[in-house]
Amino acid sequence: MNYSRIVTKINSVLEMKRKLVGVRFIFNEEGFAETNAPQPKSKMSYCRMVRKASTGGKMKVNFDNFGCFAGARALGIVEVDKGYAAGLYYDGCGLYQDLPTAKEATNNISICNHSAYGLEIKPLAEFDIDPQIIIIITNPFNAMRLVQGYTYNYGPYSAFKMMGNQAICSECTAYPYETNNISFSLLCAGARRNGFEKDEVGIGITANKFRGMVDGLFSTVTPVENNKNKKVIEKKLKENKISDISITYNHSYGDKLHRYDSNLFFKK
Repeated sequence: MNYSRIVTKINSVLEMKRKLVGVRFIFNEEGFAETNAPQPKSKMSYCRMVRKASTGGKMKVNFDNFGCFAGARALGIVEVDKGYAAGLYYDGCGLYQDLPTAKEATNNISICNHSAYGLEIKPLAEFDIDPQIIIIITNPFNAMRLVQGYTYNYGPYSAFKMMGNQAICSECTAYPYETNNISFSLLCAGARRNGFEKDEVGIGITANKFRGMVDGLFSTVTPVENNKNKKVIEKKLKENKISDISITYNHSYGDKLHRYDSNLFFKK
């Protein structure tokens, strides 16, 4: 997939404040050395790494760069220890009423079932090979449109898992990676402390499902958008010399929902 071109098409249909972020796992030291991206000298949380990429930064990181052990654990950079598995880590965080609740939460936090050496994190448009995960941090309207695009091709996804905890590392990366699917996140306090805004939400999705979601996004412009938005979208499509997205005015899926007449749907 030509990610630079597809990002341009998405930006023509949606008003995206942040760049889409690609995440690629690196499984050995040799592959890490060959990855053409700068390695930060400092430690930071995975939330901050993704936030930096969403504003144009790019990097490769390994264990030495992780300032958040929870993120390193969720991404398979470090192994799960017995104390964490017992729920003790979250029992001491104040997020859950007691140890059994913390243990239940721990059991449901997605963790990558692999041992990775590091990651490459950068704007999706800069990838010339497929990343494993694509992260989109945006507003609720854009998230709605992307989910509509996903549903257009794949139907409703009923396994969304949201805890308001470990949003970027677990909900937006590990969960879609482990399920080979889409994930939706309301983000978490850590993500917002690291630069994401109160009105932003997150989507994580594998590259193969991303293709269908984007195709569905384009296919649903006519039935979803109003004429005012269609004019803005059409102008941007022309500016970006994109001609393979068709738009029809004075038509939306709501036209038939405001009144019910079986003759509109069924022929006798």
